[in-house]
Amino acid sequence: MLRETKDVTDRSRLILVGIFYLIAFPLYGGGQNLMQRDWPFVGVSLILVSSVVVMAIGFFLRAIIRRTSPTIAATVLAGRLMEGVLLGAGGVAFVLFGGTEDAQNLNLAAYHGGMIILGVAGIVLSVWLFTTKEVPRLLAAFGVVGYVSLASAMIVERLGNDALSLKFLAVAGLFEVSFALWLIFRGFKTAIAKSTD
Repeated sequence: MLRETKDVTDRSRLILVGIFYLIAFPLYGGGQNLMQRDWPFVGVSLILVSSVVVMAIGFFLRAIIRRTSPTIAATVLAGRLMEGVLLGAGGVAFVLFGGTEDAQNLNLAAYHGGMIILGVAGIVLSVWLFTTKEVPRLLAAFGVVGYVSLASAMIVERLGNDALSLKFLAVAGLFEVSFALWLIFRGFKTAIAKSTD
């Protein structure tokens, strides 16, 4: 009975993670859009909610990953925490400095930094998924490609090539949507629930 309850708990976590993957970017993007349209407090509120969602992804995944690899679990959580803090800090800085050019630059730098950190943590997660076979290896390999693309998109955008950045972002976005749907409808292959939380 304990094992059955644990499996349900893990399944619920993964469904939530999938949902959070799907809503994190729309929350952040919507918040940024509202900040630029003279709705700074509503916009930054959405960004802060997005930051909480991003951090929650890390906590829920850590609860499962740590049973096979505490180091990878800590890395994934740390990456999500740093990403969330940076994205939130960028939005807050934008509002505090009144949307000036410096505020725009701080906000953009925080976004780029957060996404690069997510890219690195995402690669670590994808390698774990590949080696444990918790999702199909093709999907896990796509994760590596997607997160490399995400980090690359931020670098080339910093260098001023927005068109190439969008192509890289499209690859990363396609993976995150695919992974989210897999988590919602299929989850991981095994429960990895031999130990208690």
